[in-house]
Formats: sequence, structure tokens, C-alpha cells
Amino acid sequence: MSKFIMSCTTCALRGNGDEVADTFTHAPGAGYKYWGTAGPSLWTPWIARWLDADKMRSQAAEAGLKGCTEVYCPQIATASEEAAVKSIDAIVVQAEFTVRLACPLLVFTGGKREEGDAGLAATVAGLQALMPRLEGMPIRVALEPHYHSRFQDDHDYDYIFSRVDHPQLGITVDTGHFHSAGVDTKAFIRRYAARIWNVHLKDHVGTQSVNIGEGEIDLKGIFAVLDEIGFDGALALEIEPEDTTKLPMYVKQSYDHIASLLGELGISYE
Repeated sequence: MSKFIMSCTTCALRGNGDEVADTFTHAPGAGYKYWGTAGPSLWTPWIARWLDADKMRSQAAEAGLKGCTEVYCPQIATASEEAAVKSIDAIVVQAEFTVRLACPLLVFTGGKREEGDAGLAATVAGLQALMPRLEGMPIRVALEPHYHSRFQDDHDYDYIFSRVDHPQLGITVDTGHFHSAGVDTKAFIRRYAARIWNVHLKDHVGTQSVNIGEGEIDLKGIFAVLDEIGFDGALALEIEPEDTTKLPMYVKQSYDHIASLLGELGISYE
């Protein structure tokens, strides 16, 4: 039976100062018991060396949050296979920080998108070097699509997973980026059912993120398919609307809307 975790990423409260502090301030009051880290600081290679995981865990707990569902991470370099392999050292440091944060999932997207399959061979080389170094760590990697990045659509994931088969490597579905790229999200989830470990939840009008429930994406249908495959993971809120001054209100409204849809489907959540 599926069990969804309602998580609020710091991305959902970006734009008005310290997104981590704002998440600890607003997410619990909106109903969330879990959170996820994102933000420019987490994209920066080697930054995790200077982050205090114990302090962050303590602050989250004091705010009323039970745990962290994901840590964002720098990308694998795609300029060459040599550059890709070299870039994974920074990802390993981020993985070590993820373990200290008692978080089970490391998430990153692809590098610069170019014509055809350019960059995918380098991505594969990086993953082939990275995954053995994560063995024995209590974490998994879930690759996230971004519109116009090297991970964008079915073809990119087919290329990667036909060449890298590792039990700690899976997928973060991003409903907004898949919508922007014209990907059939429900079909993708069914196709990669065993690899879907995390969901970044957005609603969109075209390529623009809007408040949950105000866009074009069939979120209820996506939840039904996730339930169909027995999904057991986070629905991680990642709204990025144009008006950031309303983010605390949107975070609360999003929680209520998502909870209502899950209730209509009879899906349990925490």
C-alpha cells in the first residue's frame, strides 16, 4: 500500500531572504512534518564542508519537523568524461553531509543541454564512478529532470539507465519540468515504476509555475498513478510562482489542496 510523505522543500519559500529559515518558520504551520533542502548554496560544489548538519537537524526539530526527505547536490560536469569523473568528488562530500543530516535521498539534475546526446556519455561516466563510492552509505540518488537540462525527457533517462544499473540509483519526478518538456508524466511513472523514489510537486500554466491547484497539471491523476505503482516516498512541494511575497500563503494552500486530493483518492499520507 502506498504511503506518501508531504514534504516542503526550501525551494517553495525562495525569494524573500533565507529560504531554510523561512521553511522552518512557515512549513510546520502549514501542516508539513517533513522538509527538503534546495537552494543555490546546496548547488555550490564543496559547500557541504562548511554546513553544520547537526545544527540544521536541531533547528528543524525545534520547528516541529520530523525529518529531511532530500538534499540537493551539484551536477555532474558534462564537458567531457574526464571532467565528469573529476566532478563527483564534490558530490561525495554532499553525500556525506546528507548522511549527517539523517536524510535518505540525494537529488541532482543534469548539466547543460546540447544537441542530440552530447553530455550524456559524460553523465554516464560520472555516474559509473559515483555509485560505487556511495555503496555502504544509507542514501540513494534520485536524478531530477529540468527543462533544458541534460535530464529532461524519456530519451535521456532511457540512455542513462540502459548503461547504469545500480540499486541506489533512481528518479525524482518533477511534475512542472516534465510538463514544460511535454513529457507524459503518468506514462513515465508507469514505465519507470521501480525507480520512482521522489516527486517534486509543481503546478504550471505553460512553463510558469503557479500555486498548486491553479494550473494545467492533472495532479490528482498523477497521484492515482503513483498509488497504482505502490509509491512510498515524498511529495516534495517546489512551487516557484512569480509573486514570491505570497509564498507562505501558497505553501499553506498547497498543503490543503494536496491533502484534499489524496483524501478523495483514499491515499494515506504523513
